[in-house]
Amino acid sequence: MINLEQLGVFLPQGFLFKDITLQINKGDKIGLAGKNGAGKSTLLKLIADWEK
Repeated sequence: MINLEQLGVFLPQGFLFKDITLQINKGDKIGLAGKNGAGKSTLLKLIADWEK
C-alpha cells in the first residue's frame, strides 16, 4: 500500500501541487490525466522513488 498525505511540490514559480492525499492499494490500477505541466510525471516519479 502507498499512502500519501498532504504531499506538495514547490518550484521557483510556485506550487506545482499541494495538499495531495491518496492511497494506492496492492493490485490497484491508477490513471492520471491532466494538461501539460500539471505534475503527472513528477507525482509518479515521487511515488516510484518511495517504493525503492
